[in-house]
Amino acid sequence: PEPGQNVVLTLDLDLQRTAEESLKNHRGADARAAVVVMDVRNGDVLAMVSSPTINPLFFTGGLSPEESQREAARRADMKLRPEINRATQENYAPGSIFKPIIGLAALEAGLDPNMIVDNPGFIYVGKRHITDLAKPGKYDFRRAVMDSSNTYFITVGLRYGIENIVELAEKFQLGEKCSVPTRQETAGNMPTLDRIHEGWSDGDTANVCIGQGEVEVTPLQMAVVYAAIANGGTVYWPRLVSRVEPQDPMSQGMATNLPSALVRDRIGVSARNLQILHKAMLAETEDPEGTGGLARVPGLHICGKTGTAQVMDEHNREIDRTTWFASFIT
Repeated sequence: PEPGQNVVLTLDLDLQRTAEESLKNHRGADARAAVVVMDVRNGDVLAMVSSPTINPLFFTGGLSPEESQREAARRADMKLRPEINRATQENYAPGSIFKPIIGLAALEAGLDPNMIVDNPGFIYVGKRHITDLAKPGKYDFRRAVMDSSNTYFITVGLRYGIENIVELAEKFQLGEKCSVPTRQETAGNMPTLDRIHEGWSDGDTANVCIGQGEVEVTPLQMAVVYAAIANGGTVYWPRLVSRVEPQDPMSQGMATNLPSALVRDRIGVSARNLQILHKAMLAETEDPEGTGGLARVPGLHICGKTGTAQVMDEHNREIDRTTWFASFIT
C-alpha cells in the first residue's frame, strides 16, 4: 500500500459547519435535505451538505454494539437512504424555484413586465383545473414572482412558448451533469426540443411552468442556475477540488491546481431583463406580501425564491412534498 495524495477542497469550513449544524438544529439529525452554497463569481462550491449522513466509524468498528445496530438500521431505511448524496445524486422536481427561468424566457421573448394577468385562484388548461395558491387578484411580473402565482407563469409560458423555455434551460445546462469528481451525480431531466415536438401538449407545458412534470434537477444544478442569474448570465462549471498535493509536503512532487472560473456557457439574456427579475426576487424576501419573508436578514439584500413540488405515487396521489429555497445576495 502507498499513501494517497492530499485533496484540497474549495469548501469554506465555517460555511460547511454552519450549514450542517443548521440542518441538524432545525430539522434533526435524520432530516432528508441538502444545502449547496456557491461563489457566483467563479463557481467554487463553498458548502455542500447532504442529510442524513453516515457515521464513518461504522465501517472501522469504532462504534459500540448499540450504536452499530442503530447505524445499520439507518442504512437499511429506504426512506432515509443516508448513503445517497442528496446535493448531487437525487432528482427532485424544482417547483416554483423554476419560475425565474420561465420569467426570463418570457421577458426575452417580448413579455411586458407590466402586463396584467387576472388570477381567479385557479387556471384551466384544457379541461384540467390547476389550483393557484397565490391569492386571487391581478398580477404583473413582480407580484407574480413575489407571490409565486401558478396562473401567471402558466399563462405567460403558454403564450411565449415552450421552445423558448427549453432553449434557455439548455443554456443553464439543465439535464446535464455538473461533472463534480465525486462519482455521485445524476443529470436530472429536462425535455429537449425534439421531445416537445413529439407528443407534447399544453398540459405538459403547464407542468414545466410550475417546475413539475418532465423537469427534475439536483440542488447543485439549481445553485449553478441561480449563480448565473446573480452574476449577469455566466454559467460556470462548479469546482469542488482546488488542488491535489503530494502526501508528503517535503517531497519533490508538485501540487496540481485545478482552474477556477471555467465558463461552461452564457445564457445571453439582456441586463435589463435580469434586473427586472432581480427586483422581483428581492421583493419576495423584503415585501411583506412576499413568500420568502422568513429569509430576511437585517443588513443584507437577498433575492430569493421559494418552491414546493408535490411527490406523487404510482396512483397519482400526493405522498410527500419537496420544499426549496434558492437565493443570492445582491
